[in-house]
Amino acid sequence: MEARYESGPGFFAALGGAFAGYVTGAVLVLLFLFPFALASSSALALGRADAYRGLGTVVLAALILAVAQLVIAAWVTQHVSAILGDGRVRFRRALGAIVLGYLTNLFVGSEVRDVAAVPVVGGAWVGLLIVALVVSSGRADTLASAA
Repeated sequence: MEARYESGPGFFAALGGAFAGYVTGAVLVLLFLFPFALASSSALALGRADAYRGLGTVVLAALILAVAQLVIAAWVTQHVSAILGDGRVRFRRALGAIVLGYLTNLFVGSEVRDVAAVPVVGGAWVGLLIVALVVSSGRADTLASAA
């Protein structure tokens, strides 16, 4: 019996995957959440009280799209990291890393944005680093094959 070890991708491959997932998530938000923001701001500008009757369904749809953004960003991060780093990334690890990265951006990114913003991602680079660290720190999987 021969055992082979397959490790996770390296840090830079995971960083490339995290960046691809971040850009994909941002495009998803721009394409799908922008119409919801436009509709709610239009109703607010018109000042109609009956315009907010369907607000619960709009909020529910926005929450579903936000969760879909996390899942799609994790899927893209998983596959791009695996392609760039020639290693396997589990979806659970990628999803956990994306959620941790988004929480980091929520709590730390606003403080960093004013001090050290990067041109493409702004203050979100802190979350991207966290995602890359979590994805690249995956332990090696043992793949047993019969000899």
